[in-house]
Amino acid sequence: EIKTISEGYRLQIHEDILVDNINKSIEKYRGKLPDSLYIIFEAPFYKIRYGNYITKKAAEIEKNKLINKGFKNIWIVKSRIN
Repeated sequence: EIKTISEGYRLQIHEDILVDNINKSIEKYRGKLPDSLYIIFEAPFYKIRYGNYITKKAAEIEKNKLINKGFKNIWIVKSRIN
């Protein structure tokens, strides 16, 4: 299987300076979210990002769904997606 990587969007759903906290959080999110989760390090923060969206509009729709499910502090970030 060949995966192509292109520019798109992901939802940032959590950030922390401690990797142990990120590892605990990602396990919690895996049980609640059906799409892919990614851990990104951008000093000094570890960040959890969710999904692969080709358009910003698609990311906005998913962001609103997550907010309606009780998630907070979600924002859309440009990202390479696969």
